[in-house]
Amino acid sequence: MRLLQLILIVVAFLAVLCGPVMLVARGLYRRGYPRAPRALRVIVPLQLIVALGTIVLADEYAKYYLPPMIVAVTAAVSALGALAMWAIGVLFPARLL
Repeated sequence: MRLLQLILIVVAFLAVLCGPVMLVARGLYRRGYPRAPRALRVIVPLQLIVALGTIVLADEYAKYYLPPMIVAVTAAVSALGALAMWAIGVLFPARLL
């Protein structure tokens, strides 16, 4: 039962972390930028590294309120990744054509 709970938590973490940036890439792809999903190869691993590194630091330095910190860090990194993907589409549209 614990293994199933762990799998569900990891899937939810990855869905919250990578979902918004994939939706932005899909929207850019539908608007006529065929190479928009290629940027995901860079943004998604960076999001994962930043989120996990920040969570490890939060675990190391703030031991009292770790679950809300994990949720906040995941949401913030997810929003920043989606913003970065949108900014690439707006500021450098030639790179996505």
